[in-house]
Amino acid sequence: MEEIKISIAKDVYKVLLMEKKAKESLDDVILRLSAKNLCIEEVVGTQILSREDWDKVKLELKRVSNLTLKKLDKEQV
Repeated sequence: MEEIKISIAKDVYKVLLMEKKAKESLDDVILRLSAKNLCIEEVVGTQILSREDWDKVKLELKRVSNLTLKKLDKEQV
């Protein structure tokens, strides 16, 4: 398998290390965690997503949701 290098923040690296099981590579950890269908709320507080970023995400989700509802209303007319 071809490899690529990525940069991650130290706090994210620490989270990955805490999630790592014996004899598991960090690649395995990332694949295992990405296979879980985590809700965004489960990521908040793990230092993967700050409270400020979460607030921004919530606002954007609300905005997009409202746009979707408006579009659906127009289609029903």
